[in-house]
Amino acid sequence: MILITSAGGKTGKAMISAFSKTGEDVRAMLRSENRDDELRDLGALEIVHADLLNEDEVTVAANGCRAIYYICPNMTSAEKTIGNNVIAAAKSANVERLIFHSVLHTQVKALKHHWERLLVEEAIVESGVPYSILQVGSYYQNMLPGWGRMLETGAHAMAYDTGVSMSLVDLDDVAEAACRVAADPGCTNGIFEICGPEITLEEKAEILSDVLGQPIRAEKLPADAAVSHAASMGVDEYGQECMRRMFAHYDDHGLVGSARVLGWILGREPHNFRTFAERTAGTA
Repeated sequence: MILITSAGGKTGKAMISAFSKTGEDVRAMLRSENRDDELRDLGALEIVHADLLNEDEVTVAANGCRAIYYICPNMTSAEKTIGNNVIAAAKSANVERLIFHSVLHTQVKALKHHWERLLVEEAIVESGVPYSILQVGSYYQNMLPGWGRMLETGAHAMAYDTGVSMSLVDLDDVAEAACRVAADPGCTNGIFEICGPEITLEEKAEILSDVLGQPIRAEKLPADAAVSHAASMGVDEYGQECMRRMFAHYDDHGLVGSARVLGWILGREPHNFRTFAERTAGTA
């Protein structure tokens, strides 16, 4: 059985579905009780309600599991505390593997939430627990909440320069790769960059125009507007500051990695943005 933390988010749900389809028994961990039916429908065999900030609760949740797939809430000031709690739970359960769903380029200090995650990676490496670390790029799927508005306005808007390159990735590919890494003993104690091919916002807009049969333009959303929207959705001051730093860094550098590792794990080329757009639009 594998424990999947933060199971109620889009990453957790993708992992539940993917791991259960491989025949792995999944124990889903989350705080809320209002998503239990949805997670069972996705394939979760067991559901446990626990708080990642409570070491005892995480330890109980991990008991009897052969592995932990650790997803941390994004942009949290408690990153190191939560990481230490999960490491303690992994030791208590004597897991075969602790798989950490990390983020691309944790070594960039300007990206505050990436840097904090690097410290968790360090703690995992030094813990003595067998591990795999997946350093994951931003998802194609992050644009889905704004898909309808894009169709109405003809603008694909993100809060960074339209000409910078990003190594975005299909969440379905990430979930498949996670299952393959978890099943392969040869991936123990490895750190893997999980991202897709480079693409700019302008290139995405060209593809979307072609796939949708309507003009779509690339547009830079003001960072302040993006942060204000996040604040209205409950993102705290720490998260807002992380976002400001992130968008400023993206303007100058984008976020670019190599798709080669993901392709090696999958045994095929990662899905490109056109494939994702066609699937989303129902034209594939």
